[in-house]
Order: sequence, then C-alpha cells, then structure tokens
Amino acid sequence: MSKLRKTTRLIALAALFALLTACNTQDRPGNGDFEFRPYSSTAATAVGGKAVMFDELDALEDRPIVLNFWAGNCPPCRAEMPAFEQTWRKYSDEVLFLGVDVGPYVGLGSYESGRNLIEELGITYPTGNTPTRQVVTDWELRSMPSTFFLNSDGSVHDITIGAISASRVDAKVQELIAANGG
Repeated sequence: MSKLRKTTRLIALAALFALLTACNTQDRPGNGDFEFRPYSSTAATAVGGKAVMFDELDALEDRPIVLNFWAGNCPPCRAEMPAFEQTWRKYSDEVLFLGVDVGPYVGLGSYESGRNLIEELGITYPTGNTPTRQVVTDWELRSMPSTFFLNSDGSVHDITIGAISASRVDAKVQELIAANGG
C-alpha cells in the first residue's frame, strides 16, 4: 500500500472516530431525564413540587447538583447517607443535593424501605424516588450507591461509584463549587 493511501486511511479513521465520539454523547451517563418524587414535604418544597422532572429542576437551578442514586436495603448507601447529610447542611446554599431511591429497580428494597431509611437516619436533603426503571439504564447505574457531581450547566463534573466518606464528599463538593465559579 502506498504511503499516500495509508495516510488517507489514517485521516479517514481519525475523522470517523471523532465523529462517533461527538455523536455518542447520549450514551454517556447523565443524559437521562427522569421524574423525581420527593419522600417528604420538606423535600418537595426544596425541589418545587410533589413531582418534578430532573431536567426542569436542573434548568431552574443555578447551583451545581450532587445526584446520589441509592437503595433502601443497600448497606454502603446507608453508611454514606450521614456524610451527605453533614455536607448538605454545610453547603446547601451553594449546591443542591438530590438522593434518588432506585432500590425497587436494582433488587435492593422497596419505596417503603427507602422512606423508612430516610426517617430512621433523619435525612433532610431532598430525597425521593422515580416511577420507572429507565433511570437505571439512562444513568448507567451498575453499582449502589452511585453519585454524580453535576456542574451548574448540567454536565458531569465527576462520578463516584460506591460509598463515599464524609471527608471525601466534602472535598468533592468543594471542587465542584470551585469549578462552578464559587
């Protein structure tokens, strides 16, 4: 094969790769809208209603968002919730925390077990559920818990799979605030 032909093929492959990468943004986690149904009236007040679409919530917010997917019968989820509560209390004016119970869709609980866990732990940051399992697919949830740190424009800043300690969630929230001009 001639040198020119090899170069032409390499350029064509590079262009194809760039095109596929650019078109593949829908396959990245964080692109799926979903309905959020708060577990408490306090959570409903924090997000603006008894049920709200995540994209609408995201569009109304000018703060970054910590989006945590969890399950009521998930020991690592239970272990990290006090860390989220502590960090929420510290940064609630600068970052919105949102906990979404997907237990019924991942085989780790029911909505009732999720609500019971929130009450038992005294969680005050907005938590609730979603009525369809599509969120598990759209956000590529493969492990519980999974946390997405979203910039104020809705893009994914960082992702943590598995439980996160209080010091680590605090550091990640500080990074998120700094990345969003805070």
